[in-house]
Amino acid sequence: MLVAVCCLLQMSACVLRPAWQKLAIEGDLESRRIDAGRFRHLVLWNGEQGSHLRIYVEGDGGPWIYKRRVAVDPTPANPVLLRLMHDATHPAVYLGRPCYFGSATDQACDQRWWTFDRYSRVVVDSMCTAANQLSRQLGAETVQLIGYSGGGAIVIGMSACTDHLVALSTIAGNLDPQAWADYHGYSPLDDLSPLMPAAIRHGEVSEVHWQCRDDLNVPPSITDDYFAARERAVRHIVKSCSHATGWQRYWSQIIDLPEVD
Repeated sequence: MLVAVCCLLQMSACVLRPAWQKLAIEGDLESRRIDAGRFRHLVLWNGEQGSHLRIYVEGDGGPWIYKRRVAVDPTPANPVLLRLMHDATHPAVYLGRPCYFGSATDQACDQRWWTFDRYSRVVVDSMCTAANQLSRQLGAETVQLIGYSGGGAIVIGMSACTDHLVALSTIAGNLDPQAWADYHGYSPLDDLSPLMPAAIRHGEVSEVHWQCRDDLNVPPSITDDYFAARERAVRHIVKSCSHATGWQRYWSQIIDLPEVD
């Protein structure tokens, strides 16, 4: 009976463990928390070292349960970007956003940081502080930011304050949150100042965005104004995908380090 109880407990632990923790264990990723001042951030590192570091920023997860009901924990049930990074052989760090991945109950955390203010300057500055700490600790000479969905909005904001940044890539990125909110009939997000096109340094940072033709969450058409303002931004609209699926086939191109003028 004791053996049976132990087995049941082990099975329950497996069921209750979040997807990101399972992926971290399967990928033998080093897990820790980094203090960026106001917020703590989850860090998952694959143990690889080199001069060029890729920092991955996940999407919004589940900020809302239903309409006006805010989620207690916004951590994504399906961490799309972590799955893509899972087998990376290059130096790679998965950097958690404030109040995500088990930090929602931290003293500094409030629901505003994963709802209306999730792309705010406060959030972006904390992400930059954490990213810059990591690049120094790992001895990176150059940095590439990769953001998925709402993480795309975050890395655009981070482009103004990330040290040694040479490239920025987004996958199904929410590049124009105001247009996105209007498209879905959502309440407007409060602070979009980090997403001004001028945030990205001309001539210093290569900017490549991957979009899916059949993406129903962030249709490419709602980001047209962004690209009109960013003539140097490279845009790839691909098929055989959706907002959250099909990106593996393009992965080797997405993580490529483009030339910077």
